[in-house]
Amino acid sequence: MKKSIKIFAGAMALLMVVSPLLAGGAKLQYKLKPGQEWVCTQTSQNEIIFMGQKQVSRNKQIIIYKVSKGVKKGWFSVTARLKASKKNENSMFDISRMTFKADMHSSGEIRNNSFSGNPMLQTEAQTEQMPPEMQEMMAKQGDTMGEMMQYTIFWFPEVPEETLQIGDEFEVERNLGTSGMGMQMQSVVKQVFTLEEVRKGLAYFSVKQRSIAKTKGGMGGKSEIKTVGKGEAVFDLNEGMWLDLTEKSRSKAKMGGIPGMGDSSSEMLMMNKSEMELK
Repeated sequence: MKKSIKIFAGAMALLMVVSPLLAGGAKLQYKLKPGQEWVCTQTSQNEIIFMGQKQVSRNKQIIIYKVSKGVKKGWFSVTARLKASKKNENSMFDISRMTFKADMHSSGEIRNNSFSGNPMLQTEAQTEQMPPEMQEMMAKQGDTMGEMMQYTIFWFPEVPEETLQIGDEFEVERNLGTSGMGMQMQSVVKQVFTLEEVRKGLAYFSVKQRSIAKTKGGMGGKSEIKTVGKGEAVFDLNEGMWLDLTEKSRSKAKMGGIPGMGDSSSEMLMMNKSEMELK
């Protein structure tokens, strides 16, 4: 009898330990460590239909993240740069000339994000040959580009504190406002992540996205872009990082007030993929 009670008690204790795994629970947390180097490969394919004409463009960029000790417990300091591309070696515009920094919490919260360098300016000697007015204009354009790129560089969704069960979802909202290069832009992006499966230390999500972006030019031109998309994502629960985020979306743009063009509209089909790898 005592033996049976011990076996039953042991079985119940084991069940209590493994039941969260059997239920498919997932506790999302970024587990970055000082000295780590993560490499993100971002690929995109865009198909634009404008005035009856279709154009297809493809792009690939590699972002290298280096992790160092954070300001306090639960925080990490992250420095990021885009890997230089041969096709941009002699280009006037090259984002790899910039460095991005931020403090990142284990929840994904980003603080104190900053950038240095200018994608519009090359060597000091080349810059000195430009008129002061052009130097100032290119510096402002570089600052605007840096502000916009921060959201691309630090794209990691902020995750909830509670453990997720199959079917649970969480929402991420990002707001971006910039002004420069003769225009103002305001955008809001909302993503909804739904936990579909937990298997072998990996959490699989389906993703839905909606966004709206509005721009206003200095000469009265304006545009509004609405985007709807869906995709999937994979989070490594052991390493504490997203391994893959893939989204396919459709955008509709309306433009007006552009001198000599009148009102027009266009559509865009987009596929964006971000893959992370620990080196």
